[in-house]
Amino acid sequence: MAQSSSMQSLEQFVHAVLGFIELGGIVMWPLFICCLWMLWLVSRALFKEPRLGVEQSGQTTECDWLNQRLRLLALRQAQAQQYGDLQGVKLLAMVAPLLGLLGTVSGMIAMFDAGANYGFHDPAVISAGISMAMVTTQTGLFVGLTGAILAFLWQRKLNRVDIHLLAGGANA
Repeated sequence: MAQSSSMQSLEQFVHAVLGFIELGGIVMWPLFICCLWMLWLVSRALFKEPRLGVEQSGQTTECDWLNQRLRLLALRQAQAQQYGDLQGVKLLAMVAPLLGLLGTVSGMIAMFDAGANYGFHDPAVISAGISMAMVTTQTGLFVGLTGAILAFLWQRKLNRVDIHLLAGGANA
């Protein structure tokens, strides 16, 4: 019974998302993909555990310096991957509002096209185009703002790691 209820809730959610995308027009698909891509990049950073490859042991050997260097190299490689993903999030955060603006223009074109074909005396004709324009603008701004905030917080985290690596790397 609980599985049926959760399946029904998931179905309703998917239906609502698809309805929202349909309301915004064709530009909503690239915005939706942009949002999913951004979430994927962020989730890689949040849920991926760094693999150092070299285990820390309590024993002191003559190869400790090599182990420390290998550990530092592995950390720097993981950090380089993080910086690459961060640049992707920054790019998507910049592209999303532009896609929203493209949707605004598309909605206005649809509104004027419908007005030319059916006349501007019917408010329903005009409101459909305005609705499309506003939904894409809102979605683009929301995705872009969320991405910018995530990128800012992620950048601060990476800056702290840089400082820690520099301090540790000078001693290694």
